Amino acid sequence: MNYFCIIIDSQRGHSRLDRCLEAVTHAVNTINSPVDIIVLVDKVRTRHAILADRHNAQLVERCADTRGQRYNACANRTQASTLVFIDPLVELPAGWLAWAERAMFERAWDAVALTMISTTKLPWLTRFLSSGSDTLALSVKRQWFERVGGFDVEREQGIESDLLLRLAACNARVMHRAPEVSQATSSELRQ
Repeated sequence: MNYFCIIIDSQRGHSRLDRCLEAVTHAVNTINSPVDIIVLVDKVRTRHAILADRHNAQLVERCADTRGQRYNACANRTQASTLVFIDPLVELPAGWLAWAERAMFERAWDAVALTMISTTKLPWLTRFLSSGSDTLALSVKRQWFERVGGFDVEREQGIESDLLLRLAACNARVMHRAPEVSQATSSELRQ
């Protein structure tokens, strides 16, 4: 059976964490596989504890400097066969986790990335997403994550794109897909 671990670093989307966890909870309910949710926080506060309890998530205090180090540390904490890294700044489309599960386990992709293409990128979002870090969600099989050595521990930005390039260089089957951004979703993201 597939076992997922969803890892969210709240540093970039602290104020949007509740909405992100709502979307993740909805996504988790669309698949039959077991899923752990880990949220990285600076310091566990009452608000975080309430959100974690509401969404059945585990809180982990950050103990590393770069995003690459933080994500690798979380990946090492779990035995999940599939690691999912989410950018909390945006709400993901409904069904994204079910789509990723089908792509990875029915169609044998090793990694799937939900990426924002330039035509759907909202102006305010470009301030937060540097060029090369347009990945909203990245799902990768643990064996491939470990084979390429995880994320680059020196990097804060563009870690997902870097990992995807290294996976492709090692002949992993990597799928990129842009979300269908509806008008309703676009207006919600601007709020």
